[in-house]
Amino acid sequence: MIMSALNPNNTIVCLLLTLIVLTLIVFVIPNGRFNSQVSNSNSNNIFLTKSYCLVVSFVPLIWSIYLWSVFDASGHVLQMVVILERLHISFGMDYVSLSLTLLTTGLFPICIMLMRTVKGLVTFLLLEIVIYGALNVLDLLGFYILFESSLILLFLLIGRSKYGSIEAAYKIVLYTMFGSLILLPIIFVVYALGGSTSLIYLICTFSNEQTHYVEPVSSLVSIDSIDSINLRSRQMILGWGLFLVFAVKIPLMPVHLWLPEAHVAAPTAGSILLAGILLKLGGIGFIRFLIPIVPNFTVSIFPIVCCLCLSSFLFSTLSTLRQIDLKKIIAYSSIGHMSMITLTIFSMSELSASNATFMMLAHGLVSPCLFLLVGLLYDRYHTKFVLYFSGLGSLMPIFSIMFFLCTLANLSFPLFPNFIAEFLCLTSIFSIHSLYAYIFCISQVLATVSSFWAFNRIIMGVPFQYMSISLEQNDHSGPNKWSVSHSAISRLEFNMLLPLMISILWLGVKPTT
Repeated sequence: MIMSALNPNNTIVCLLLTLIVLTLIVFVIPNGRFNSQVSNSNSNNIFLTKSYCLVVSFVPLIWSIYLWSVFDASGHVLQMVVILERLHISFGMDYVSLSLTLLTTGLFPICIMLMRTVKGLVTFLLLEIVIYGALNVLDLLGFYILFESSLILLFLLIGRSKYGSIEAAYKIVLYTMFGSLILLPIIFVVYALGGSTSLIYLICTFSNEQTHYVEPVSSLVSIDSIDSINLRSRQMILGWGLFLVFAVKIPLMPVHLWLPEAHVAAPTAGSILLAGILLKLGGIGFIRFLIPIVPNFTVSIFPIVCCLCLSSFLFSTLSTLRQIDLKKIIAYSSIGHMSMITLTIFSMSELSASNATFMMLAHGLVSPCLFLLVGLLYDRYHTKFVLYFSGLGSLMPIFSIMFFLCTLANLSFPLFPNFIAEFLCLTSIFSIHSLYAYIFCISQVLATVSSFWAFNRIIMGVPFQYMSISLEQNDHSGPNKWSVSHSAISRLEFNMLLPLMISILWLGVKPTT
């Protein structure tokens, strides 16, 4: 049984089934009911459920490391392809989905450790199932269903949490449903025309079509030219449907306003999940579905994509300068990074997909680490506004060092992965047009100014009096904690930050890993 599960031809489906079974076991844990708050009577039961969910979250991490060990990195083809004929769905893995799968399975244990209710624990286990399926599914309809399922769970996480916002949750639904309602009829049309929504079938059908229309010599329109126009119309309709839904999810201007609101309203674990994983699904949608299925459409809309990406990058960097909420500062910097990733993907250079993947991986490590650090501040001072902080360097030295390193990584300082990733992305953009790359280089200075301003305002200066009082009230020193006077970070919080910091530093020094 174990050998069959580890067989590369079955392992992706076996992992999904294993996760589903392990998640269902949560419902049969004694007294592990869905309590909204932790009380003294059920704290032991919730601790048992949380420990079990933490162990379950390590199962896909170990499994993904095994997939990494057996993956053949010499080729750029789909591997470990599993076709479920009765369900008309298939799964497979390439180097893009493998990198994002490793990132996903590495972030979910941290998210589980941050949750305090059984509802939140089960929500994150379900999110891991649907996100893992969306990363590796080779079917357009299957990707649509799995991604929309993750948004439903994210809506529950943001709208129903203690510090959440139902308005921000509705913004996510309205923006994403706008693109989804456009794509769903197009998927049905594709299925009606071809009888399948499989990625492999769509690539063979659409990418080999001759879509170039040639004006006939005679006044009569030939049958071949009519067929050419029909084929081009099919590609344009399918291409616009795919582009709109992925542009909302990545996101690009002018459909980006849901992201800052979602980050502010989401708990720390939700922000880590959103910045580290969910935004990357739009990128993998461009790489896996849009470009291979409708390459001619991708080339035709490249000027529009350039305008959208440059506008998103300029707007996000300028907006970062006037933000006072720490989560919004990180969120707007994420929009700028994702716009650079999008333009790199659409440059369609020789290594554009691999360069964009490395940028997604670097951003998926640095941004969650920043959100985790902001969450630690919010737990102590119950605010995220920059103006209420000063002089944390003298009160929280270990926190200050980690925040400084993550700030350097986020602004693409050398010896950090974002520097290498942006250099690779700019190489792909320079191969298309040097003006676009110069605009990105100049605009990056504005993001650097905002990052250093936020760091200087929080870490430097003289601490306010209430900040020291708040640390004394939140003193968790004991046999399993460090003293607040030495670090102001508990051992549990330090252990959550340490894997991210090691990954960031290691990927910056040795990017070929």
